[in-house]
Amino acid sequence: MIAALIGLPLFGAPLRADVIELFPSECDASPPLEDLVGNYRLSVFPGTLTDGVRSVSASHHSSHAVNFVLMGEDLVLQDASGGPSVNFRYVGPDEPDWRGDDGEVSIDELAGIVGCDVNRLPRLIGSGHTVSDGVPLTFTYRLMVWNTTPDSAALIGGMEWASGGLNMKRRVMMEAQ
Repeated sequence: MIAALIGLPLFGAPLRADVIELFPSECDASPPLEDLVGNYRLSVFPGTLTDGVRSVSASHHSSHAVNFVLMGEDLVLQDASGGPSVNFRYVGPDEPDWRGDDGEVSIDELAGIVGCDVNRLPRLIGSGHTVSDGVPLTFTYRLMVWNTTPDSAALIGGMEWASGGLNMKRRVMMEAQ
């Protein structure tokens, strides 16, 4: 199961910030969670696996169908391929700023595209636990609402999981279908 989670698809995003052909969300404006409900294509891009001493590139890229549904006041990601469901919420003021550069797209490049610090974009966080081959695994998704229109939505961000001293970070994108 850990091998399956290493390739866990999240978003089908371009590899460079300058080729993202979506219209960014307005800064400081979080759409109602209902606006994000629907079918999406979730793609995961290459990332890095580390054990705290060594780092190894994870070159696997994958994508598959997922759904966002509203359950009460929770936005829940349901994985059509059988992965764990993930409850998302908007990030509160206590969440630290998101920073980073995965070698392909930097936070600064994204800020240049949207015209404001990316931490002013609507940000969602979702985390959970699962078991893979008897080993507990924790994961966290951090997504920025990149585009919402009446016909489509797109979210970009990253996914991180940890298990048994290993840590994996991958860039992700989710596009409405």
